[in-house]
Amino acid sequence: MARVHLITGSSSGIGRATAVRIAADGGRVFLTGRDAGKLAEVVSEIGEEDGGARCKTLAIDMTEDGACAAIVAACVAHFGSLNVVVNSAGSIKTATIDTATLEQWDFNHNINARAAFAITIAAIPALKLTRGNIVHVSSVNGTQSFAGCAAYCASKAALDMFVKCSAVDLGPSGVRINCVNPGVTVTALHTRGGATPEAYAAFMEHSKVTHPIGRVAQASEIADAIVFLAAETSGMITGTSLLVDGGRACMGAR
Repeated sequence: MARVHLITGSSSGIGRATAVRIAADGGRVFLTGRDAGKLAEVVSEIGEEDGGARCKTLAIDMTEDGACAAIVAACVAHFGSLNVVVNSAGSIKTATIDTATLEQWDFNHNINARAAFAITIAAIPALKLTRGNIVHVSSVNGTQSFAGCAAYCASKAALDMFVKCSAVDLGPSGVRINCVNPGVTVTALHTRGGATPEAYAAFMEHSKVTHPIGRVAQASEIADAIVFLAAETSGMITGTSLLVDGGRACMGAR
């Protein structure tokens, strides 16, 4: 039977692209995000009725206490098992360190690090039964420093280290934990974080220079890397942070 994939942040961006790709390949998908309307759009794109044999959604804010446990429980209740968690939910608010606030620190860490921890520990019992795996979506910002986004960089660095530590702890149970670290990718992440359309357009244009490959990524390209790590054929890969950044990490701060 087709494997079950729980995908957080699946109403847009990388999560949505991953859900569509997995469903197209015949996988079963449990989709979560905060926007029920956008989740319904993903179900329509997949071409499957919500609550059907291949697709189920749950609109929920995974940063709320108990939400991640509820997500996993609902997935297992619907499909009967869980093979893969793709944790794509993420957020960004930027500020230089001399203007940053604790609210901005908490905003970045609550979804990028705390919720990642919560969905992982909630999924462990089900994943042990299937010898499954988790792929977290981190960032090139977890691997190096950038100006104006200390809180975001720190939250992604925390996620990268959490991946390594949890891979060590869960390896004996046959559960793999990895992450992908995208460079700049065409999603709504920055505009949701407060970037104006003009600032976002300028950032994307400048990113052609900061990425040696000469362009930014499409969400579908990150989805390809996630599917690779999640596949059973990648059974020897765990504790890995896979850069999918067009060489961005090679360039340093620019």
